[in-house]
Amino acid sequence: MKKLVLFFAVVCLTAISVNVLAQSTGTAPAPGATHNYYITPGNAGNTLLWTVTKGNLATSAGTDAVISDDAAAATDIKWNVTSAEIGTWYYVHVVETGGGCSNEKVLPVQITASPFYLTLNAANATQCYDDAVVVSLANPSTPNYYHGKSTIVFTVTPAGFSSSYSGYSFDLSLVVPTGYDYTTTPVAFSANGSISGGTVTVTDNLPVTITYTVDNTNTYTNADDADAADYTATASIANGKAINGVSDNNTDGTYTDDTAVARPHTSGIGTN
Repeated sequence: MKKLVLFFAVVCLTAISVNVLAQSTGTAPAPGATHNYYITPGNAGNTLLWTVTKGNLATSAGTDAVISDDAAAATDIKWNVTSAEIGTWYYVHVVETGGGCSNEKVLPVQITASPFYLTLNAANATQCYDDAVVVSLANPSTPNYYHGKSTIVFTVTPAGFSSSYSGYSFDLSLVVPTGYDYTTTPVAFSANGSISGGTVTVTDNLPVTITYTVDNTNTYTNADDADAADYTATASIANGKAINGVSDNNTDGTYTDDTAVARPHTSGIGTN
């Protein structure tokens, strides 16, 4: 699995279905996930109270489970990404009160490992520059060589989504050598993606493709090595999250991938 970054000049979206693995659900939420819980009240005008207990029916879950509205018929509960431990049992309670009488329902919930992860892939492991070398004369005895731009494409693919949610995000960066120019914000994304402050947001559960243009602004002469114009562009992604807060569960959630750009290593011209 790998990662992303470079100036987007070309963009395309691969319309591939995402395999749904073991999903984060309301009864088996992954750490960090938010799920909706609801009832149909027995009588209009009755009051409701949602609570969550941990390990038994009496011990408060505290900040392990944050209820968005404890008095609504439908409420979101966010399961803490760090303290809601995998395998732990919780109990979601709702008490309905009205006319001097009350009733209670309880839903058992067990925290489950996140099935969500991303992969990063460069379109090409090796490639050439976009155009031919531009040769000019610094003076009558010194040819200059300008290699120009190269278009580099990366694709991020998600897997393990809950079908109840659509969208994901990740942080994106690109590293190229000194003397190579590119914009840190891609010029374009697939139609399903956008970037702000280095974070890419994707609106659906499909792959997102990112294209950068890297300009080698160095000028070379016959004194330079034959492979002087070679370089590697390394893209990185990190902090992947599904739209409901489930974090990438593979290794440390950080991936990189490379594209090596080079021309034929032609020597200087010899003569007798």
